[in-house]
Amino acid sequence: MKHYIFLWVALFTCLVLILPNADAASSTLGEIKKKGVLTVCMDVRNLPYSNADPELPGLNVEIAQLLAEELGVELELHWLNTLRDSLLADMLNGHCDCVIGIPIEERAMSESIQLGKRVDFSKPYYGTGYVLVKRKSNQQSPKTLEDIKSETIGAEGGSIASDVLRQQGYNRRVYGSQIAVLNALQKGQIAYGCVWANAGWLIEKGSRIQQTEQVSTVYPELEIVDGYTPEPRFRWNVSIAFSKDTPERKTRDFQDAVNKIIEEKWSAEKLKELCEKYHLPYFAPFQEDEQK
Repeated sequence: MKHYIFLWVALFTCLVLILPNADAASSTLGEIKKKGVLTVCMDVRNLPYSNADPELPGLNVEIAQLLAEELGVELELHWLNTLRDSLLADMLNGHCDCVIGIPIEERAMSESIQLGKRVDFSKPYYGTGYVLVKRKSNQQSPKTLEDIKSETIGAEGGSIASDVLRQQGYNRRVYGSQIAVLNALQKGQIAYGCVWANAGWLIEKGSRIQQTEQVSTVYPELEIVDGYTPEPRFRWNVSIAFSKDTPERKTRDFQDAVNKIIEEKWSAEKLKELCEKYHLPYFAPFQEDEQK
């Protein structure tokens, strides 16, 4: 099972190793319009975010389809396996025009990556992060972590959630994976799980998310805590990534067009509907001053 935030961190690490001296190959709106195609780098098998099966494409693929429609062009997906390849590295090599669904998270980046020199980001279009999961028999619906300060909270070892829970003095129990956290929660070994936002998909579809025929609920006793919003240090805004313009090609028309679409066309209702289709919680973009 792919843990979204850590794949993203590994992806940036790949940029340093693969492209130490490469120049960003930025796309212009005019070039995209002329060829009539928007090319987006996408993970071939990372549900609920992306999937090569058109019958179950994933949230990021559907966002890419929306973007292409608003630009008035066709969508072409450049498929990669992020267990081996880097989406952003391929974009910087000119294989696609943008990457959909990149969390903006400074705490997970090394200064050596120098993103400010390599990649630009759109306006955020929704927020994501770590959510709380509980057993349905548990009638409590905590609004904050402080509400469950004395409860046992499970988290994946090595995750940002695990580190922050430890730092803030919560009664944390560490497990080897998100699936292990959900299993422990289902068995009643912990009171809550603090897991990545794709937990809703895992609860509904199970850990073998590559098999679209598996539709039975694997964790029928569990649910995401309704009304809980990821708190600062547990949340990130999500954006679209572009190759930053080189000194020889200074243009932001493509990025500006995308920002206008996000601002004027992508309503909270539309994005929430797409998220719910893939059992993902929707949060409006978090304010920057709250994230700091």
